[in-house]
Amino acid sequence: MKSNFSLLLVAALLVSCAGSQGMLLVDPVETLGPARNYSRLLILDHKNMADEGDIPEWLYLFIYGDIQEVEALDTYEDRYVFVSRNEGSNPAALGHWLEGFSAELDFPRLAAARIEERFISSVVYPDQEYGSFYEAMIRAASDAAWTGAVREDDFWIKWSTVIEPEWQDDPDQPDTPDTIVEAETDIMVDTEAEEEFLVFYVLVTIDRTLFASQLDLVFNNINPTPPPSRSQLAAANRVMDRFFDGF
Repeated sequence: MKSNFSLLLVAALLVSCAGSQGMLLVDPVETLGPARNYSRLLILDHKNMADEGDIPEWLYLFIYGDIQEVEALDTYEDRYVFVSRNEGSNPAALGHWLEGFSAELDFPRLAAARIEERFISSVVYPDQEYGSFYEAMIRAASDAAWTGAVREDDFWIKWSTVIEPEWQDDPDQPDTPDTIVEAETDIMVDTEAEEEFLVFYVLVTIDRTLFASQLDLVFNNINPTPPPSRSQLAAANRVMDRFFDGF
């Protein structure tokens, strides 16, 4: 959970910057998949930009902070929040994905991913820590018939990478240990063209009590094979006993 200062910073950004074309954001790499070779991202367009509208508060909090900050909003006080995202350069393909997204059918995948994240948050080798229970738990969560998930909102953003050039000493300039090599003896190397890509986001929520009761059913009906050792089962039980601390 981020500090109140972080929340105030995001709120200020919502007032002063939202909806501005070319708005520069801090690098949200962790929310967009694998690391890229860039230092910042630039918003080129978004769903509401043509109407001079803003990016939703939930999405700002998701990009800048974490899912718990979204859940801290009064709107989602009694609900857990999940965000599904899909990235690419083909608007038609992403549009088809968005159109076909179903809270009922896609929620098991979202639930399983977040449950897995909770289990691996404090261990290095989950397969060793939890044994067969770990894989069985994730599979059971993925296959469970979760109910009560609601598709609340969706949004898209067109991003552009901002490439910062790398510099190195000009190999044609001899080393001069007794003098300072001036800046003009450096050359730019290995630069990349700017990349534009779209990310589509879908906001899904579920009642907290309902989610917890269904998670208990999943947990209590797991039958891992081969049976985990006593220490592995104890490790899994420790996570489940405090599962929602930091969830």
